Amino acid sequence: MRTTEPSPARRHAPPGAARGCEQCFAWGPTSHRLCTACRGFAAAHPLGGCLTCRRADIPVRNEVCRLCRKQARLVAGGHNTRTGTDYSIAATTGHQLFFADMLRALPRNRKRPAQLAKDKTSPSLRAVSTPAPAARWAQELLCDPPRDCGRADALARARDPRLLELLLHHSAILAERDGWPPRTQRDVRRGLRMLAGCHEPGEPIKASTVQSLRAAKIPVLRVTEVFTIAGDGFLIEDLPDSLTVWITHQLADLPPQMRHELQAWIAVLRGDNPRRLARQRATIVARVHALRPFLLDQAARYDTLRQVTRRDVLNWLDGRTHRSNDACAVRDLFGTLKSQRLVFTNPSHRLHIARPHLKTPTPLDPDALRQLGHAANHNPALRVTLALGGVQALGPAQIRRVLLDDIDLPNRQIDLNGAARTLDTFTTAAITAYLAYRHDRWPHTSNHHLLLTRRSAHDHTPVSGSWLKDLFHGLPVTVGQLRIDRILDEARNTGADPLHLTAMFGLTGQTGLRYATAVHPEHIPTTN
Repeated sequence: MRTTEPSPARRHAPPGAARGCEQCFAWGPTSHRLCTACRGFAAAHPLGGCLTCRRADIPVRNEVCRLCRKQARLVAGGHNTRTGTDYSIAATTGHQLFFADMLRALPRNRKRPAQLAKDKTSPSLRAVSTPAPAARWAQELLCDPPRDCGRADALARARDPRLLELLLHHSAILAERDGWPPRTQRDVRRGLRMLAGCHEPGEPIKASTVQSLRAAKIPVLRVTEVFTIAGDGFLIEDLPDSLTVWITHQLADLPPQMRHELQAWIAVLRGDNPRRLARQRATIVARVHALRPFLLDQAARYDTLRQVTRRDVLNWLDGRTHRSNDACAVRDLFGTLKSQRLVFTNPSHRLHIARPHLKTPTPLDPDALRQLGHAANHNPALRVTLALGGVQALGPAQIRRVLLDDIDLPNRQIDLNGAARTLDTFTTAAITAYLAYRHDRWPHTSNHHLLLTRRSAHDHTPVSGSWLKDLFHGLPVTVGQLRIDRILDEARNTGADPLHLTAMFGLTGQTGLRYATAVHPEHIPTTN
């Protein structure tokens, strides 16, 4: 029996390793140095030099290579316009790479002419006909790795000029409203140009990409504010929540089952349970920080909180400095886990720890006050803080939130939660001097808070608590001690009247009595 060998044209060669075409740079499995399309193009056209990409010794048609012709048609909208296409545009826009042997035309209707004529006369096929939508070119993302724009060129041409123009317009509005200094305006505009030069039209910008601008010393916070007022859709928030990151770091050394149980408790604290209000961020941090030593102690013996007994809780609370606060955190933890049915029994049920006695308020040392006075003479911010805390008896949170509208210098009054209080000569002079310093330092700020920092002067937030604490760094006095000393001085001069202290400083009845008894211990009420 005679067998026939398949012709070389029909024999399928096995695909080779993935490689790039030497002419169009297409990537794919091929057994030749050129892809199929480039081999056909080379067989039909002579070698020459491309006027667009400036490559020599390459097959060209009308002095344009195949890669530049494909790029020019892609920019033109994908239409097969062989006449009137500007092939020089590929030199300015670059080249879009593609996979080898995948740029094929859509399959046409393979019906015979007789069958097509029959279909046109068939009423059943002519009754309902919906035109097919026009095909459009769309570039899908193959992968979306993290992008680092810290070394981008701010002078490069923007890929989306309309977006850059919009962002620069909003940055000018913010700069005028918040009083940005010229350096901040210049750095923000440079950061916006760096982002616009790395993103295509319609491509949203990620918050993590904006964070990468810190390497170029760009004020990331101000750039983010520009995207915020620009509207939704321009910035994608892909950064993890800072509280979540901190909690994950605190619980990283615990067993997996114990971490799962703690996540259920933290979710309730953050408001996932509709029957319980969400706790403040400071409360969540304080609870997790207080329970971390207890959790590490139990993790050395157990793998889950179901194994914790009442004796374990009592042994850990013995010797703790803040036993009352720690016991409250333990009760909250196991009470939540019991309600979520994650533990069988509540080891902290009916666990009552007596609250420690509050310390007796004591006045400040005169030498400490004298040292504070010398330091305040050279620092306007420290001087006005000394006046508000040591004369007006304001707490740290109240001092940070004092507004310009609360101060009435002509009438020498300050409004504190709706109650007008008279300003003395020292406080009036301190506020006047600080307002002059404030105007010279930040003349165009729109922040209505009295105290400002280099950061808060360009937004509308009060100064931070850490800044107020650092203001007294190296001094033997704190803001809280100034307030205590002022209340004690008022108690000594008014005969230690608790009602007067309560009405003047907004204290509770128990706190007012505690200050009165600190001045006159003989006024301590006795119980039979």
